[in-house]
Amino acid sequence: MRGKLGTVVAILFGFFVAGYLLYTGVSDLLNTKDIYTVNVDECVEVLEIRHTINGLIPAGKDHYYLGVDDDNYSACLIKASKRWYKKNFNDRGDANDPGGLSITVLAKKVSDYDVSKELMSVVNRLGEVDFSVNPEYVLEIDYKKEAIEKLALIAMSVIIVIIAIRVSKSGTGLSNVMEKITAVILIAWLILMLKVIL
Repeated sequence: MRGKLGTVVAILFGFFVAGYLLYTGVSDLLNTKDIYTVNVDECVEVLEIRHTINGLIPAGKDHYYLGVDDDNYSACLIKASKRWYKKNFNDRGDANDPGGLSITVLAKKVSDYDVSKELMSVVNRLGEVDFSVNPEYVLEIDYKKEAIEKLALIAMSVIIVIIAIRVSKSGTGLSNVMEKITAVILIAWLILMLKVIL
């Protein structure tokens, strides 16, 4: 009885997680209300968040930048990779393109309270600065990629479940080729899971 209850709870939890990933992934891709186009002439990193597993194993970083539009005397907060920054700005923070960098991306509210608090502290230190987008929101450069990763995670999860059901019903193990394919899928699933949840 206890084993069946555990299975039911695991299935319900799986459906909940899959539903959340599906909803957030699709809603980000279809959201046009919160899409903004801004021009960035200067950009500087204002916050770096390091993610770890159990406080020991490094699991990536998030980088937050302050972008400035010199023509409109306005600023915005941007979440992007270090690679994006190096590709578009020089060591002084000036855009590589003399006309500035135009970006059209999704603005998302910062869900992590501590990160939001740190960013608002940065905003408050700036004094009287106009923001083209509400500073409670950040422009997510990689929002499409992250949404697709969520949907890919769901697809991989379904494949893993199908393989597990087939193995349990057949009573025989996987062939050498299928074992290798399954191992690759599991590794890719684990990497995607860490990227999505951290």
